[in-house]
Amino acid sequence: MPRIVLKLDELVLKEIPLDKPRLTIGRKPDNDLVIDDPAVSGHHALIFSQDGAFFIEDLGSTNGTFVNDGKIQKEMLKNSDRVAVGQHALMYQDEIPVPPSPPKAGESGKPKIVEPAMQKEPVKAVQGTRKTAAVGGKTTEKVGWLAVVLGETDQKEYELTGHLTVIGAEDTATVKLTGWFAPKNAALISRRGSAYFVSMPEGAKKITVNGEAVERQKQLQDEDIIVIAGVHLQFFLK
Repeated sequence: MPRIVLKLDELVLKEIPLDKPRLTIGRKPDNDLVIDDPAVSGHHALIFSQDGAFFIEDLGSTNGTFVNDGKIQKEMLKNSDRVAVGQHALMYQDEIPVPPSPPKAGESGKPKIVEPAMQKEPVKAVQGTRKTAAVGGKTTEKVGWLAVVLGETDQKEYELTGHLTVIGAEDTATVKLTGWFAPKNAALISRRGSAYFVSMPEGAKKITVNGEAVERQKQLQDEDIIVIAGVHLQFFLK
């Protein structure tokens, strides 16, 4: 039977068999799978059965739903797919064995031996791809960072390598606020491709970027100053 395995930092928290046609996911207690995560919306996503397969659909969540690191609206699930919901991961497992493809006419079913001369051209193509993707052995894509300008946090700089960064006083926060009155869930920064967005989780208070209040979410630009619960952070790319 297909199932979902809920993980946090590769630690298995729960296994849920998909024995019903629908499985709702979110922070609110009326969901089938309740995830206590500030980055998860009240009603975040839905897994449902359709035409003999299972699909996942985002329910207009604030921070989005990702399948194998790609943001989706609706996606058919395949065995071993990894679904990112906030800071948690859902592993889809369908252990139905796939029968091997029968050999084509004229083939004995034995593996084909590739002559060394036939292998040279694909290798050249791969090497050419690497050169265009990297310069001097380093990737050309810049990564976002946060530098603490004013306020109390557990570090002075943070590299934003994950697709979601939680800012607050909670133990699971990436950027941990350490002041006496620091809110548990103050802000979220999500990465979508090469772009970064700051947004407010449910129950959060005011966030400003360069002195302007963030209504729902705002895309960050190099050298933006973000003020969250009295802490001044500068966003930059390097």
